[in-house]
This record gives sequence, structure tokens and C-alpha cells, in this order.
Amino acid sequence: MARRLLAALSLAGLATAGVAHADVRDPRPGRWSGGAGVGFLANSPDGPEPALAGHAQYFVTERLSFGPLVQYAGAGNDVIVGLSIQARYSWSIFASGRAKLVAQGGIGFVHARIKDADSGAEETDSSFVVPVGVGIDYAVTDRIAVTADLILNITSLGGDVPIGDREVDLHTNIMPGLYVGVRF
Repeated sequence: MARRLLAALSLAGLATAGVAHADVRDPRPGRWSGGAGVGFLANSPDGPEPALAGHAQYFVTERLSFGPLVQYAGAGNDVIVGLSIQARYSWSIFASGRAKLVAQGGIGFVHARIKDADSGAEETDSSFVVPVGVGIDYAVTDRIAVTADLILNITSLGGDVPIGDREVDLHTNIMPGLYVGVRF
């Protein structure tokens, strides 16, 4: 599953790179951009998980863009997949236009297969997700920018799972994600 997601993100990146504007510092309206990152998804129902994120964005103005965000955590004993539609707004930090502060928010859904290693409890659940976050986007070259994003995934994922004569709480409300990556 992880290989398929990585392959899909790679293909999406290659596809959007061809139609993206040649200069990541100059996102003109009507252009596409994409990116991917690696990091961690904390406070999942079974603890922190290594994660991948990928996004595409369509620029409506030079500062405002919309597009999908995919988050995947599955290297541990849980599998969590989130898909949302994001709005992203950016501000140039320096006069050179190389560094930008990015605020984002969106709405979507998250699906999880949770296996709690401590109790042996298992659950499959789906819920809404409202990812809101902030990040830094720094143009290293005209075609590639490095990114760092902190995303708070607000959700109602998981629940109480009966194990014998007790219940195990696999519920979470906020799953912070921290990703470093590239945008092209």
C-alpha cells in the first residue's frame, strides 16, 4: 500500500511539474504546483506514526491556491489515510520572494485501521478531518522549493473498543502532523 501511494504521489508530481510555472517564486493565477513531504503524525489512536503527505495546488491569485492534500501514515501498526481539499494563502517574508509563510485549512475525511499493540484491540473507523496549519516555503532554485508544514488534523477518529471485560480508548480529536518536503 505504501509503495502504491508513493508511486501515485511521484506520478502526480511528474504530471504537475510539466504544467507548473517554471519559477516557484512566481505562482501566477491559472498555474498548478505540487509537492510531497515526509514526517510524523502524532497523537494517532495508537501513538506517533511515520507519515507521508502530498498535495497539488491551483493558483487562483498569486497568494491564494486550492487543491487536494493526501496524508498517509502506515509504517507502524496503524494505517491512516486522509484526503482533504485545502485552501492555502501565502505571504512573502523577504523582499527576494524566496521565503513565504503559508497558512492553510480545509475539510475532508480520514480512514484508519487501528491495531493497539498494548491491548491487542483492533478497530476500523472513518471520520471527518479539518486540517489547519502553517508552514514555510523556501525557493532553493527557480523550480524547487523546500517546505516545512505543521498541520493540526481536527477529527473524531476512533472510539472505545471492548476487550474482554474492559474497554480500550482508541479515540483522538487532534492529530498534529509535521512534514518537511519539496514543492515544484
